Amino acid sequence: MAHKLDDFIQHALNAQPISGTSLIISLYGDALSHRGGEVWLGSLSLLLEPMGFSDRFVRTSVFRLQKEGWLTVEKLGRRSYYRIAERGIHQFRHAEDKIYLSEQPKWDGKWDLLLLAGTAKNQRNRLKKELDWLGFAQFSNTLMAAPSHSQRDIPALLGKLNASDSVIYFRADYPYPHSEQSLKELVAVNWSLEQVSQHYHKFIVFFRPLMALLRDCHEADLTPERCFQLRLLLIHFFRRIVLRDPLLPDALLPAQWEGQIARNLCINIYQSIGLAATRYVSERCETTIGQLPQPSAAYYRRFGGLHREMGVHSQ
Repeated sequence: MAHKLDDFIQHALNAQPISGTSLIISLYGDALSHRGGEVWLGSLSLLLEPMGFSDRFVRTSVFRLQKEGWLTVEKLGRRSYYRIAERGIHQFRHAEDKIYLSEQPKWDGKWDLLLLAGTAKNQRNRLKKELDWLGFAQFSNTLMAAPSHSQRDIPALLGKLNASDSVIYFRADYPYPHSEQSLKELVAVNWSLEQVSQHYHKFIVFFRPLMALLRDCHEADLTPERCFQLRLLLIHFFRRIVLRDPLLPDALLPAQWEGQIARNLCINIYQSIGLAATRYVSERCETTIGQLPQPSAAYYRRFGGLHREMGVHSQ
């Protein structure tokens, strides 16, 4: 059975080209961001070389991430330690709010509407990009809309983008349920739900066999190294899809939404291999002050609450 897990890992590595910078962002976000966010460059190589990524691949990737402002570097003697930069912390936390949800966001039936008519063209383009990240869709050239979300802070975003005086912000009710079907059709088109659903479906087809392997394998086959590699690939693949998902409430989604099916699958696999994967990271990683800190409480709030004694045979 052990070789089947290795075959799956290799299959995942070969399934699509893997960007070094993207993979290391997945690694930092999943395994390091709640453990101080700092690690020795050599530790990154120890984690990734068994997966076929060379030391040069790792060095080139972290150097690019440093240049792009994701990481900062501290040198102690001949060793380089890479820490998540201030900009990176904000981006990781923002992404984490999407990646580690346990279900679709709750909704009170209200809508956020932003009228961009008073913005200059270049500012409008920047705003649309930021708003798209927050789950907004473009209803017209100057109107962006999204179901209200408790975690979304529109005034703060507009202030950050210096758009408080040029964008008009409305909060609207939806009091006419008879047009619900028309609304769902409009939502499906404007948020490209069919395309998002197809990405989730591919994820489900790809990772469902892994769940079966984990159920059937012997506990001895779930080595910390295999569990780490599987968890990193799981989150790397899932992250690339979920960050493009507007995360609409259930009331606006098709029945049997592929996104929730994919999320449940991801949660089950993550719970099955999480403890051993975390142990592997602890054993391989070194910081400027020695051992990697233990995961913070925020780490265990992922996916609605992780078990602190996770394991496939304890469920």
